[in-house]
Amino acid sequence: MAPTDERDDADTIDLTTRVRRRVLPTLHRIKEPLGGFAQCIQHPDEYVGTIQYGLEEFRSDLDTMSFAPEPIASLKVHRDGRLSAGSWVRRRSPLASWQLHVALFTDDPGTVEVFAHREYSWLRHPYRHYRGVGWDTNSGVERMRSLLSDHDVAFRIDGSRG
Repeated sequence: MAPTDERDDADTIDLTTRVRRRVLPTLHRIKEPLGGFAQCIQHPDEYVGTIQYGLEEFRSDLDTMSFAPEPIASLKVHRDGRLSAGSWVRRRSPLASWQLHVALFTDDPGTVEVFAHREYSWLRHPYRHYRGVGWDTNSGVERMRSLLSDHDVAFRIDGSRG
């Protein structure tokens, strides 16, 4: 798999995401034979919705909703081969047990697909987090849709996406 996704406008992908796209596939090839991972296929059940404007503007919305960029997350790969355009988390506090994790994908320059799940925070529970203990797709999707609605961020749910 290519370390970058040529469908993305290079100006909109932040430096952290560009570095993750270059480093994590190599790290994955090293970890996979040992039973580990650094990238994974984005599960379609985590689809929240599609935002009808660009990545840069949506990142500002995420910041307003108290999300922070997450450089430690595995690199998500969409089932059509696209690489994630960013990984963000929301925690009640830095040492909270749980976090809401959001992965973003761009398709057209003016849309962002949002995926989410709830999981243990790697800061507080690194082993549980890495092993996927307590991973909750349904509550993650519901919570993210609720946050988008509460912050007046319009989104559409497209059954063919995800």
